[in-house]
This record gives sequence, C-alpha cells and structure tokens, in this order.
Amino acid sequence: MPVFLTEHTIAQANQVADDLRVALVRVLEEPTLEGQRAADLSRHLGVGRMTCQRINQLRRGGPEDANLLATLPGVSGLREFLSAVEQAGAPHASLTAAHAAVDAFEQFLLNAELSQSQLSQAMTLHFEATDPSRQLARRTELYEAAAAVTGQSMDTTVSIMAVRFSEQANMNFEQIAIRGYSQIRASLSAMPIRLPMNAAFSEFRKAGGEEAAREPQELIEQFCTRPLPRIDRRVIKEANLAHIINPEHIPAGESFDCFASQHSRWNIRGTGEHRAIWLYVDYPTRHCTFDLYLDQRLAAHSIVTADCHLWGTALLAPPEDLWMTRFADQMTFTELGTGTHNAGSTSYLRHQELTEHLFESHGWNPESYVGYRCQMEMPIWRSGVCIVLQPRTEIE
Repeated sequence: MPVFLTEHTIAQANQVADDLRVALVRVLEEPTLEGQRAADLSRHLGVGRMTCQRINQLRRGGPEDANLLATLPGVSGLREFLSAVEQAGAPHASLTAAHAAVDAFEQFLLNAELSQSQLSQAMTLHFEATDPSRQLARRTELYEAAAAVTGQSMDTTVSIMAVRFSEQANMNFEQIAIRGYSQIRASLSAMPIRLPMNAAFSEFRKAGGEEAAREPQELIEQFCTRPLPRIDRRVIKEANLAHIINPEHIPAGESFDCFASQHSRWNIRGTGEHRAIWLYVDYPTRHCTFDLYLDQRLAAHSIVTADCHLWGTALLAPPEDLWMTRFADQMTFTELGTGTHNAGSTSYLRHQELTEHLFESHGWNPESYVGYRCQMEMPIWRSGVCIVLQPRTEIE
C-alpha cells in the first residue's frame, strides 16, 4: 500500500538531509580523504565502492532536498563509513556532528515507521504530486491516453466572453462569446465534436430556458480552416440545442481550426451571492485558455476568482461542497487589465486578433471592460474550469 507523506514529514526530511550533507562534506574534507575519488576511498578505508560513491557524490552537490536521503547509503552503511574514517586516523571529535546527523536520520525513519526504501518510494509519490513539472508530465500522459481512446484531440481550446448589463427592459445581462478549437484532429471516432458556449450558473442552478435569449451561432470564417467546416444544429430530447462541428469537407485525419461566435441576452433574476461561468474540457487538449471580460461596472462590484473541478453533477453544489471535486494548483489565473492590450497568448498565436474581432464585430468598446484569464497546459480531460463572481460587499 503506498505511503503518502505529509508536508510536516517532508520538512523534517529536508532538515535531516541538510544536516547530513553539511556533516558528511566536512568529513570528506579531512586531510586523509580530501580530493580522493570513490575508488581511492574504497581502497583507503576498506569500505565498499558503492558506499563510497554514494557519499562522495556530495563533493558535486547531490540532491538539494529530502531526495538526498534516498541516494545516500542507509544508516548502517553510513556508520560503517564513519567508523572506517576514524580507524584511518581522523579524530573522533571531528566526526561528532556526522555521528549525530546519522543518529537523527535513524530516529527520523523510526518515527516515520519507514525503511529507507519505503521512504524513497513515498518521496517519489509526494514529489510527483507536488512538483509542477511532474504534474505536467502526468497530465500529458492523460492527454495522450484520452486522445487515443476517443480518437479526438485539440491543440488549443479557446473561450472568450464579454458580459455587460443589458439595456433591454426584460433582460438584465448581455453576452457575446467566441468558442472554438485550433488543430482539431478526429480519427476513427464516431463521437461528434460540439461547440458549446460556456455554461452559466446562478445560485447553484444552471441558467437557461426562458432566462436566455440566444442568437444562432455564426462561424467566424477568417479564423477557420479552408475548406470550411460547418456547424449543424441538432435538438436533443426536444429541449437542448447542440451545435456540432461537421468536418465533412475536411480531408480525413487532417487537422483543422473552427471558431464560432454567439450573442445572448439573459434574464437571470435573484442572482444571489454566487454566480459562476464554467468552461468544460470536453475533449483532450494541449492548451486551454478561458477569458472573461466584464463591463467595468460589473467588475467594480465583483470579486473574481477561479477554480478547476472534476466535471460532474457536483458542479451544481454550493461552494462549501466543491472542495470534494477540486483539483489544486493546476492552472494560472490572471487579471488582464482594461481593454485587449494583454490578450495575446502563446498557446494560440491569433488569440489577440480573435479577441479584438469579438469586440469589433459587435461594436462593443473593449476599453470599457476588464479582462480575466484562466489558462492551463494539458488540462485534465473532463474537468471544468470556472470563473466565480461574488459581490464585493459580501467579501469586504
């Protein structure tokens, strides 16, 4: 059964490793040992060459954290080494700190109820879970597996939205949005590729039905691959409208881009304290960028935060229950400032141009909006990225 280390245990291991490093480097600086290679130390001390190699690595630095405890010899090997150094003429007093560090290492293993090999395995699990580079490697494996299973993949998933108060008497919010994908690949897949606009939730329920007046989606031809894909409209269960990308004119297996825009108005009453907009990671994708631009009046009265959760019915749960589905430290959330000056993205090189098109095509002035961005490399397939708006008066 795998052992998971706590942050407190890791902090203790780091301290033990640091003490061992300092003490053993001083031992290696003894006049009779200084400058000797591992083979020379082995012959000089009568200690196994592997033991000497693992200790002599400290001359070159070695791991900077608790991982050092996995690369050094065990407690018995360290004591054998120190005993041989003393027998070779080193004063016992010069080895006091090293003996104390080895004793502390032994006590640490006893307290943790682990052998050195078990500690090594547990640290591997810990750093795979907490090191961002290792997290990215795991998410990359998930992306590759999901793409192989579904026969679908995207290089970039893009969602850009702008929201303002509506001037119509029977509506309170107005929204323009762009949703699409770059470098779509579909091979031997029977599943359709949908183009859903982000889902809005108010007070833990999905907003829709009579609350929304959506105009049809329009293909943004200048950002789509030619020959152009097509957007089909299909009614599901006589209630829900789905927009499907139809790549019938795209040569099979070739990648293509598809982006569409939509203008909507909302009549959401009793919005309460909790409003959220969710971007679902429908398909395996290498990059995901979700931008939300709020009218300055909305931005001034809102505390804007972001999160990433497992996609499921729990998305409708109150915030105090969402901790059960939350993925920690998987994405970056930034404020883009006023206007579209910071809209560019390395994930999709035309992101700045696409954002400017959103505002220009509808005659909205981008300088009246404040932008926020959620961005993730190798987002977790079937997760949901959300931007949460809470009234500022409820926070302050």
